Amino acid sequence: MKKLFMILFSIILLTPNIYSQQMRENKMKNREKLEQLEKIKLIESLDMDEDTSIRFFARRNESKREIQELEKKTEDIIFELEKSFNIEDKNQDEKQKQLISEMLKNRESIELKRNQFINSLGDILSTEQIAKLIVFEKKFRDEIRNVLFDRKPR
Repeated sequence: MKKLFMILFSIILLTPNIYSQQMRENKMKNREKLEQLEKIKLIESLDMDEDTSIRFFARRNESKREIQELEKKTEDIIFELEKSFNIEDKNQDEKQKQLISEMLKNRESIELKRNQFINSLGDILSTEQIAKLIVFEKKFRDEIRNVLFDRKPR
């Protein structure tokens, strides 16, 4: 009886962990599939050859990595701001002002990195391809947003 109880108890404890792990794995797979789709559509849209694609995606991946680091810092700052709501401290106002300032600087840095990436593409892509990239990124984000929120396209 004890063995049966222990087995059932173990199953009950482990099931949520296994389920959440599978959800994370599915999320990662979906993100990877979405990135693959985006790459394929980008190559088609910009009409890039293999050499250009390799150079473009190497630069794009580096830029994305830098932007993700800055976005992570921004998320951390927002988390700190949220925690500050529940703390009663005389210096809380100053700390919040500092955190707001840091967050705004991070947002500016993100936009600067995006601008630098676009401006750095002149040696890889033509002006028309850069323009197509800008239009593609906007349309692709809108398309994904519409699918996620089950909206009809404009």
